[in-house]
Amino acid sequence: MALLEAYAPSLSRIARRVSLCPDDADEAVQRATLILLTKAPPHPPTRLAGWMHVVTRREALALRRERERLLGCEPGEGLTTGGPCPLERAQRRETCRERARLLARLKADERRALVLKGQGYSYREICELTGWTYTKVNRCLAEGRARLRRLGALV
Repeated sequence: MALLEAYAPSLSRIARRVSLCPDDADEAVQRATLILLTKAPPHPPTRLAGWMHVVTRREALALRRERERLLGCEPGEGLTTGGPCPLERAQRRETCRERARLLARLKADERRALVLKGQGYSYREICELTGWTYTKVNRCLAEGRARLRRLGALV
């Protein structure tokens, strides 16, 4: 029970990422808890937490497939037709998280310059906003892009 209390927030986050709605996420966590109580493997608590994450994700995916089949959606199509499907949204969120992790590995000035440039500011506007010289802005952008390339991001 202590394991469930400690990891409940992370289990809910995992289920919400995959599920079509919050109710399905709650149901997935409940199913995973039931599986833990009836079929828990004899792992130490640290490995049991990882096992619970996997079980919760699988249950959320199973519920999602059931819901899509019930609603007559194509797999991955989701409930909406006008915007991206939930699977696409989840993939976009994961891409954003990965980019944020890469940006966090840059120097502060490089990160600031790249973010401002990404928001559409010109070199001159970045100079005005930061108080840097044109040369510093150019250097921060060039070195930041080079560092991102070395880290494996496409710039």
